[in-house]
Amino acid sequence: HPPKMYQQINAPKSNMKKTLLTASVALNALLVVALCFMAFSGNTLAAPVRSVSVNSQVGRRAAMGGAAAGMGLAATRMAKAVNPTSIFETNCGACHQGGGNNIITGHTLSKTAMEQYLDGGWNKESIEYQIRNGKGPMPAWEGVLSDEEIKAMTEWVYEQSTTTFKDVN
Repeated sequence: HPPKMYQQINAPKSNMKKTLLTASVALNALLVVALCFMAFSGNTLAAPVRSVSVNSQVGRRAAMGGAAAGMGLAATRMAKAVNPTSIFETNCGACHQGGGNNIITGHTLSKTAMEQYLDGGWNKESIEYQIRNGKGPMPAWEGVLSDEEIKAMTEWVYEQSTTTFKDVN
């Protein structure tokens, strides 16, 4: 058995992001359905102009439906945007503040330290494996962070290890 300080720490489980994303998608879908219904049912918020031809009314309805779908898609994409800096500050910063390591001296997020200490060496596959599975006092983030967030964190840590965290020891 490893010493107690090196046992796996269970990361908190949070469904908040999934709940917010689900709610956002549901509201956007409702908005799209409502606007399409209004556009194609002939109901409008204002009285229709009598002199407008049938073709321009069809075009206006199609444009309104397309705009509603576009707004819904854009809002859904915004809700899903991943911010690795924020993820790092929220989930990793307590132990890896500034790319360092407050738990095990020397095991920083610099390229040099990862070449020496990270199982598999300094490469994206090893970084992703460590994030997903943890090791020693580092918790596994698989099941806590989404696959998209883990991949974004992998890219971010890899990049930071040669820039911002380059000289951290």
